[in-house]
Amino acid sequence: MDKLRITALEGAHQAEVFEAQFNPKEIEVERTIPWWYHRLVPAPPQFLGTEPARMSFELIFDGGKQSASVQPRLDMLHRLSSVDETLHHPPRVRVAWGSARDAMPAFDGVVEEISVHYMAFADNGVPLRATATVKLIEAVDLRRTELA
Repeated sequence: MDKLRITALEGAHQAEVFEAQFNPKEIEVERTIPWWYHRLVPAPPQFLGTEPARMSFELIFDGGKQSASVQPRLDMLHRLSSVDETLHHPPRVRVAWGSARDAMPAFDGVVEEISVHYMAFADNGVPLRATATVKLIEAVDLRRTELA
């Protein structure tokens, strides 16, 4: 079974891959297309351009059966959203799930937010179960677009 993967596209951790332990139940991709409406004069709306798309999903981390900490996997996820020492900003990443022709399209962006909810702990405080909500904003590589 294919797993959702988040791959660093640049920086010190380029090509590093985070693979979901469990695939998300839902993924939301949202794109806002802003229009301007003149309130006093009847006229057609004016197109203002597009906003970057946004993606969000929830990941489940479970080490309960093995009594294994989920923190190392969460740390790896956080590395993909931390400031890279060579770039001086977090790296662009690619979210992809599956390789079939009709698979969900890959999403290139930057991590905008990670919210971790710890739900179970061992007696010594080691986290055994958690969820992480991941939110990304589209980040197109302009150099690649100009050459195309």
